[in-house]
Amino acid sequence: MADFVLTRGFLEELAGFEKSASAHDLENLEGTLAAIVQNPSLPGRVPSFYDPSLPSYLYRSGNLLIHYRVPRRGLVEFLNLFWPKV
Repeated sequence: MADFVLTRGFLEELAGFEKSASAHDLENLEGTLAAIVQNPSLPGRVPSFYDPSLPSYLYRSGNLLIHYRVPRRGLVEFLNLFWPKV
């Protein structure tokens, strides 16, 4: 299992998400983050092409879209969290 860090942007988005999320949504997010940390090469991820020198990926789980990268072996950095804001 890798270590992980949450960027300031991810933390800000997470705070907004937590205000409107159900318990099920929070469990889904927690499980998805844990799965990514367990296996950053999780099937279903797609390259984001955000920074070609340090590839990042998007992973969808339900209504959530998680943007992350692996800056070095054994470390996952969560960059952004996207969800429908209705």
